[in-house]
Amino acid sequence: MDKNNDEIIIGINIPKEEKEKEKDKKHKSKKVNKKKGVAKKATSKEKKTKARIIGNNRIIRNRVIKKFIIFFLVIIAFILFLSSSVFNIKDIEVENNNLVSKNEIIALMQLGDNKNIFSVSKKNLEQRIKENAYIEKAIIKRSFPNKLLIDIQERKVKYMIQVGEAFIYINNQGYILDKSNERKDVPVLVGIITDVSKLNTGGRLDVEDLKKLDTVNRIYEKANINNLLPLITKIDISDIKNYTLYLDSEKKIVYLGDCSNLNTRILYVCKILEQESGKEGEIFVNVDLNDQYVYFREKI
Repeated sequence: MDKNNDEIIIGINIPKEEKEKEKDKKHKSKKVNKKKGVAKKATSKEKKTKARIIGNNRIIRNRVIKKFIIFFLVIIAFILFLSSSVFNIKDIEVENNNLVSKNEIIALMQLGDNKNIFSVSKKNLEQRIKENAYIEKAIIKRSFPNKLLIDIQERKVKYMIQVGEAFIYINNQGYILDKSNERKDVPVLVGIITDVSKLNTGGRLDVEDLKKLDTVNRIYEKANINNLLPLITKIDISDIKNYTLYLDSEKKIVYLGDCSNLNTRILYVCKILEQESGKEGEIFVNVDLNDQYVYFREKI
């Protein structure tokens, strides 16, 4: 055997490159193991956090339910308290009613017995009270524990319409308030075109009559200011170009014309009444005040 060719192999020589690859594998393996450990730890924390959140939600939900139950019980108790006999209406106070009595107003309300102050509708009661033509407005307030306060605004009789032997009372808005054989101390309106069948309590004059009534209200106001109103017994509105006043106590008829420059015309009437006192006749104010004279014509 050739000495030079014989070799004795004691160990295995691994190239450096392979050694380095093995080291990299071990290093990566350690990193993976570390990551797995972190993942496991993170998963454990998440479970604890989730459990804590669920627990908190349950506590909050239980608190909300308890509060709701308490609130519901309080509401029930409150409703039972309000519906108790303590709040049954025992007194009704009525103010500013001059034409309609307290008993009439209470009867209109149709309350019945043992009515709870909270069970009645104020709006409905007010509407019932207004069924009386004399009542224009009713305001109801609750006064605890068991009283109603009613403030009444009434319509006042300003004029009358004569139908046969009867008189129909109306206010300044043309609402028909009542019908009676009693003559009140207010002017009678003549020349109304509203059909007699419509002159029922609670109704109203036709549109054309309402337009004329606006002028009549102006006459009323100016006459009242100049102390002429108590003398007017009748107002004829049949001709809108010549409203006519009847002054029975003075035995005079006044022709006002179309009521333009009304204040001036009323002043002329007052002056002539003063000058022609005690004389029966007619006062003509239905002229053009710019170029014609107002005059009095005595009855012969």
